[in-house]
Amino acid sequence: MTTIYILPVSPRLQPTGHAVRYPKHNQDYGVEQDFLRSLTVSGKGILSSNSAADWHYLPVFWTRWHLNHDYAKTGREDLQREVDRVVIDPAKTFTICQYDDGPLVELGGATEFLSSRQGGAGRDIPLLCAAHRIPRFARHKRYRAVFVGRLWTHALRNEMADALSRRDDVLIYDGDRSTRFFVRKVLSGEIALCPRGYGGSSFRLFEAMQLARPPLLLSDVDTRPFRRALPWDEFSFYASSAAELAQLLDERTSAELAEMGARAQRVWRDELTYGRWWTHVIEELATLRASAETRP
Repeated sequence: MTTIYILPVSPRLQPTGHAVRYPKHNQDYGVEQDFLRSLTVSGKGILSSNSAADWHYLPVFWTRWHLNHDYAKTGREDLQREVDRVVIDPAKTFTICQYDDGPLVELGGATEFLSSRQGGAGRDIPLLCAAHRIPRFARHKRYRAVFVGRLWTHALRNEMADALSRRDDVLIYDGDRSTRFFVRKVLSGEIALCPRGYGGSSFRLFEAMQLARPPLLLSDVDTRPFRRALPWDEFSFYASSAAELAQLLDERTSAELAEMGARAQRVWRDELTYGRWWTHVIEELATLRASAETRP
């Protein structure tokens, strides 16, 4: 069993909330809070001795901290001092971070589990939000693929819109409407287009799975989490450029897409919802520990 020592951070590093809500229906709760809650409720592998533990968990609520400090424009020096004070051994330390830019302080090589990493560094975890209310009656699937959201947050989104602009069977809505509108439109498509935004992932990836639509992640970095454990290619698509979209949209039949969507929903429910996804982090920590022990 992987053993973990929870570093005793100041309550200041675990703010009780922040004013920003995104997506609109979301609650002030995310993977940073969920991992700490799930780990402590389970009690599995938690040790009171830092020297005996395999890993040290740094339970900072990075997203709340940075949002409460004007989107990380202030407070970074204070945060760095607190982190330096509490971290004992960076090589044994890991943290959970949802904020798009990462922790934004120096962690000395600690392992970072990131919901929306920007590049090659970090290990992927889900970018989760509150579950949607699904209509009781199934909607007609009018489109092959659907996107609802803002196009300006990343160049790939505009490239996606340009590449698919001549297709009558694709709906791309540039704007930020109600949650009900978003759900209705996603359910009217066979595939949910999930281009990256400022961060390398998208809430839509996991919202689509909940709504039983296979997500298509368009991003320069494949941020689908836990790819060793979960068969992502069986229920989702990945494209690194807009030029790949047309082929991906047309390579499966409607029946195959429906089955992919049903499988995506099952994986979301059983593996990636709040209270469940965190066990994959523990598995990855065990793998990292075993790999480190076998190095010469």
